[in-house]
Amino acid sequence: MTYTLVVGAAPAPHAEDFYRALLAGAGAVVAADAAGPWCAALGRIPDAIVGDLDSADPDEIGRLERLGVHIERHPTAKDETDLELAVDAALERWALPVCITAAFTKRLDHTLAALGLVARAGAGARIEEPAWRAWACAPGRPLRLSIRRGATYSIVALEPCTGVTARGGRWELADAELAPLSGRGISNEALGGELTVTVGSGSLVVIANDTAV
Repeated sequence: MTYTLVVGAAPAPHAEDFYRALLAGAGAVVAADAAGPWCAALGRIPDAIVGDLDSADPDEIGRLERLGVHIERHPTAKDETDLELAVDAALERWALPVCITAAFTKRLDHTLAALGLVARAGAGARIEEPAWRAWACAPGRPLRLSIRRGATYSIVALEPCTGVTARGGRWELADAELAPLSGRGISNEALGGELTVTVGSGSLVVIANDTAV
Protein backbone atom coordinates (compact mmCIF):
# COMPACT_ATOMS: atom_id res chain seq x y z
CA MET A 1 0.00 0.00 0.00
CA THR A 2 1.31 3.45 -0.89
CA TYR A 3 2.01 5.62 2.15
CA THR A 4 3.35 8.96 3.28
CA LEU A 5 6.50 8.32 5.28
CA VAL A 6 7.05 10.68 8.21
CA VAL A 7 10.68 10.48 9.25
CA GLY A 8 11.95 11.50 12.66
CA ALA A 9 15.49 12.49 13.52
CA ALA A 10 16.27 9.43 15.68
CA PRO A 11 17.04 6.47 13.39
CA ALA A 12 18.15 3.19 14.91
CA PRO A 13 21.89 2.63 14.40
CA HIS A 14 23.25 0.41 11.64
CA ALA A 15 19.87 0.13 9.88
CA GLU A 16 20.44 2.22 6.77
CA ASP A 17 19.24 -0.52 4.41
CA PHE A 18 15.95 -0.80 6.31
CA TYR A 19 15.30 2.94 6.16
CA ARG A 20 16.45 3.16 2.55
CA ALA A 21 13.84 0.59 1.54
CA LEU A 22 11.08 2.45 3.43
CA LEU A 23 12.07 5.70 1.74
CA ALA A 24 12.12 4.10 -1.69
CA GLY A 25 8.62 2.66 -1.26
CA ALA A 26 6.95 5.84 -0.01
CA GLY A 27 4.54 7.85 -2.13
CA ALA A 28 5.67 10.99 -0.29
CA VAL A 29 8.24 11.77 2.41
CA VAL A 30 7.89 14.36 5.16
CA ALA A 31 11.01 14.83 7.26
CA ALA A 32 11.08 16.29 10.76
CA ASP A 33 13.88 18.79 11.26
CA ALA A 34 17.34 17.23 10.77
CA ALA A 35 15.81 14.14 9.16
CA GLY A 36 15.62 16.06 5.88
CA PRO A 37 19.32 15.97 4.99
CA TRP A 38 19.54 12.42 6.38
CA CYS A 39 16.82 11.24 3.96
CA ALA A 40 18.65 12.90 1.09
CA ALA A 41 21.88 11.15 2.09
CA LEU A 42 20.05 7.81 1.86
CA GLY A 43 18.96 8.59 -1.69
CA ARG A 44 15.46 10.08 -1.27
CA ILE A 45 14.95 13.84 -1.43
CA PRO A 46 12.05 14.57 0.94
CA ASP A 47 8.97 16.31 -0.37
CA ALA A 48 8.77 18.49 2.73
CA ILE A 49 10.85 19.32 5.79
CA VAL A 50 8.93 20.48 8.87
CA GLY A 51 10.07 21.77 12.25
CA ASP A 52 11.99 24.48 14.02
CA LEU A 53 15.17 23.33 12.23
CA ASP A 54 17.25 23.90 15.35
CA SER A 55 19.25 20.72 14.82
CA ALA A 56 19.53 20.83 11.02
CA ASP A 57 22.48 22.16 9.04
CA PRO A 58 21.30 25.50 7.56
CA ASP A 59 23.41 25.00 4.43
CA GLU A 60 21.84 21.59 3.80
CA ILE A 61 18.34 22.97 4.34
CA GLY A 62 19.08 25.78 1.91
CA ARG A 63 20.38 23.33 -0.69
CA LEU A 64 17.28 21.17 -0.40
CA GLU A 65 15.02 24.22 -0.60
CA ARG A 66 16.71 25.22 -3.86
CA LEU A 67 15.98 21.72 -5.16
CA GLY A 68 12.28 22.37 -4.63
CA VAL A 69 11.73 20.81 -1.20
CA HIS A 70 8.90 22.51 0.69
CA ILE A 71 10.30 23.93 3.95
CA GLU A 72 7.80 24.56 6.75
CA ARG A 73 9.53 26.50 9.50
CA HIS A 74 8.16 26.76 13.04
CA PRO A 75 9.40 28.68 16.09
CA THR A 76 11.52 26.84 18.61
CA ALA A 77 9.08 27.78 21.38
CA LYS A 78 6.01 25.73 20.40
CA ASP A 79 3.48 23.33 21.87
CA GLU A 80 4.00 20.50 19.36
CA THR A 81 7.04 18.34 18.67
CA ASP A 82 8.60 18.49 15.23
CA LEU A 83 7.28 14.98 14.60
CA GLU A 84 3.71 16.05 15.40
CA LEU A 85 4.01 18.98 13.03
CA ALA A 86 5.39 16.67 10.33
CA VAL A 87 2.43 14.29 10.71
CA ASP A 88 0.02 17.24 10.50
CA ALA A 89 1.71 18.36 7.27
CA ALA A 90 1.52 14.83 5.85
CA LEU A 91 -2.20 14.62 6.54
CA GLU A 92 -2.85 18.06 5.07
CA ARG A 93 -0.88 17.61 1.86
CA TRP A 94 -1.29 13.92 0.95
CA ALA A 95 -4.32 11.63 1.09
CA LEU A 96 -2.24 8.57 1.97
CA PRO A 97 -1.92 6.45 5.13
CA VAL A 98 0.87 7.69 7.38
CA CYS A 99 3.86 5.53 8.28
CA ILE A 100 6.13 6.87 11.03
CA THR A 101 9.77 5.84 11.35
CA ALA A 102 13.10 6.86 12.91
CA ALA A 103 11.24 8.49 15.80
CA PHE A 104 12.12 6.50 18.92
CA THR A 105 14.99 7.45 21.18
CA LYS A 106 16.41 6.74 24.63
CA ARG A 107 14.23 9.58 25.94
CA LEU A 108 11.08 7.93 27.30
CA ASP A 109 9.01 11.12 27.05
CA HIS A 110 9.66 11.51 23.32
CA THR A 111 9.09 7.80 22.74
CA LEU A 112 5.71 7.83 24.51
CA ALA A 113 4.64 10.95 22.61
CA ALA A 114 5.64 9.38 19.30
CA LEU A 115 3.79 6.16 20.12
CA GLY A 116 0.65 8.11 21.00
CA LEU A 117 0.92 10.10 17.79
CA VAL A 118 0.21 7.08 15.60
CA ALA A 119 -3.29 6.85 17.09
CA ARG A 120 -3.98 10.41 15.93
CA ALA A 121 -2.46 10.00 12.48
CA GLY A 122 -5.60 8.85 10.69
CA ALA A 123 -6.81 5.63 9.10
CA GLY A 124 -4.16 3.06 8.28
CA ALA A 125 -1.46 4.73 10.37
CA ARG A 126 1.44 2.57 11.48
CA ILE A 127 4.99 2.64 12.80
CA GLU A 128 7.88 0.76 11.21
CA GLU A 129 11.24 0.36 12.88
CA PRO A 130 14.00 -2.19 12.25
CA ALA A 131 13.11 -4.33 15.30
CA TRP A 132 9.36 -3.73 15.70
CA ARG A 133 6.17 -2.44 14.12
CA ALA A 134 2.96 -0.95 15.49
CA TRP A 135 -0.52 -0.25 14.17
CA ALA A 136 -3.25 2.02 15.52
CA CYS A 137 -6.76 0.79 16.26
CA ALA A 138 -9.74 3.08 16.95
CA PRO A 139 -13.54 2.78 16.90
CA GLY A 140 -14.73 2.04 13.39
CA ARG A 141 -11.15 1.25 12.27
CA PRO A 142 -10.58 -2.47 12.98
CA LEU A 143 -7.17 -4.05 12.54
CA ARG A 144 -6.59 -7.16 10.47
CA LEU A 145 -3.00 -8.39 10.53
CA SER A 146 -1.16 -11.47 9.38
CA ILE A 147 1.26 -12.49 12.13
CA ARG A 148 3.22 -15.72 11.98
CA ARG A 149 2.38 -18.55 14.38
CA GLY A 150 4.20 -18.33 17.70
CA ALA A 151 5.21 -14.68 17.30
CA THR A 152 4.80 -12.30 20.24
CA TYR A 153 2.61 -9.22 20.04
CA SER A 154 1.07 -6.82 22.54
CA ILE A 155 -2.09 -4.73 22.69
CA VAL A 156 -1.50 -1.45 24.52
CA ALA A 157 -4.29 0.97 25.42
CA LEU A 158 -3.31 4.63 25.02
CA GLU A 159 -6.41 5.82 26.87
CA PRO A 160 -9.27 4.05 28.68
CA CYS A 161 -10.64 1.51 26.19
CA THR A 162 -13.89 -0.43 26.24
CA GLY A 163 -15.23 -3.11 23.95
CA VAL A 164 -11.79 -4.46 23.08
CA THR A 165 -12.09 -7.72 21.14
CA ALA A 166 -9.06 -9.58 19.79
CA ARG A 167 -9.08 -12.90 17.92
CA GLY A 168 -6.16 -14.90 16.61
CA GLY A 169 -3.97 -15.03 19.70
CA ARG A 170 -3.41 -17.62 22.40
CA TRP A 171 -5.26 -15.37 24.86
CA GLU A 172 -8.27 -13.72 23.28
CA LEU A 173 -10.16 -10.66 24.46
CA ALA A 174 -13.94 -10.33 24.23
CA ASP A 175 -15.56 -6.95 24.90
CA ALA A 176 -12.81 -6.21 27.41
CA GLU A 177 -11.88 -3.02 29.20
CA LEU A 178 -8.25 -1.92 29.18
CA ALA A 179 -6.79 0.84 31.33
CA PRO A 180 -4.11 3.08 29.79
CA LEU A 181 -0.80 1.22 29.50
CA SER A 182 -2.34 -1.82 31.19
CA GLY A 183 -0.32 -5.02 31.23
CA ARG A 184 -3.34 -7.17 30.41
CA GLY A 185 -2.64 -7.19 26.66
CA ILE A 186 1.13 -7.59 26.87
CA SER A 187 3.07 -10.54 25.37
CA ASN A 188 0.39 -12.52 23.60
CA GLU A 189 1.21 -15.33 21.19
CA ALA A 190 -0.13 -15.42 17.63
CA LEU A 191 -1.81 -18.60 16.44
CA GLY A 192 -0.98 -17.88 12.81
CA GLY A 193 -3.37 -16.63 10.15
CA GLU A 194 -5.30 -13.43 10.73
CA LEU A 195 -5.20 -11.41 13.93
CA THR A 196 -8.24 -9.13 14.29
CA VAL A 197 -8.59 -6.35 16.85
CA THR A 198 -11.52 -3.98 17.39
CA VAL A 199 -12.27 -1.38 20.05
CA GLY A 200 -15.58 0.21 20.99
CA SER A 201 -14.20 3.37 22.59
CA GLY A 202 -10.71 4.72 23.14
CA SER A 203 -7.57 4.10 21.13
CA LEU A 204 -4.88 1.44 21.29
CA VAL A 205 -1.88 0.12 19.42
CA VAL A 206 -0.82 -3.39 18.50
CA ILE A 207 2.95 -3.86 18.69
CA ALA A 208 4.84 -6.80 17.19
CA ASN A 209 8.50 -7.54 16.68
CA ASP A 210 9.58 -7.22 13.07
CA THR A 211 9.96 -10.96 12.55
CA ALA A 212 6.32 -11.49 13.55
CA VAL A 213 4.80 -10.09 10.38
